[in-house]
Amino acid sequence: MTTTETHSGKVASETAEKIAAAGKETLETVMKMGADATAESYKNATAFGKEQLHMARDSYSKATVYGKDNLDAMSESAAAVVAGWEAYYAGAVDYAKSAMAEHMDMVQRFLTVKTPQELMDLQVEAANLAVNRAVAQSTKMNAIAAETMTKALEPIKGRIDSTVEAFVTPRAI
Repeated sequence: MTTTETHSGKVASETAEKIAAAGKETLETVMKMGADATAESYKNATAFGKEQLHMARDSYSKATVYGKDNLDAMSESAAAVVAGWEAYYAGAVDYAKSAMAEHMDMVQRFLTVKTPQELMDLQVEAANLAVNRAVAQSTKMNAIAAETMTKALEPIKGRIDSTVEAFVTPRAI
């Protein structure tokens, strides 16, 4: 072998070693970049997952509170309706009792009538009493019904207002 061949072999060997070293370095750099990118992606995915978990937990808590508040409002509304029906029923019973007492009084008075004029006056009085009693009772019962509706709808209106405030108002801005 000649020195040129030895020198050429040495240069080829060095070139091959340089190429191998560069390839090894490139491979190590690529592997490190891949590992770093994977670690960063894992870190970001973990943070995103935790954030989503917290948001889901907070949303669930808000939904639970919202549902409880709705249930409380419906219970309050139902209680107002029951109280209104009790008042309405009591008013109807009182009306029946007072009407019966007035009716019995009129019957007693009709039994003691002595003249046709006295009978006519008593009939007019009885009619006036019946009409006045019916109008007064109707007014009283309408007031009970209106008050009941107002009290029954108040908690529901409050829930509707809070729903609009919580879900619609922030999106309108």
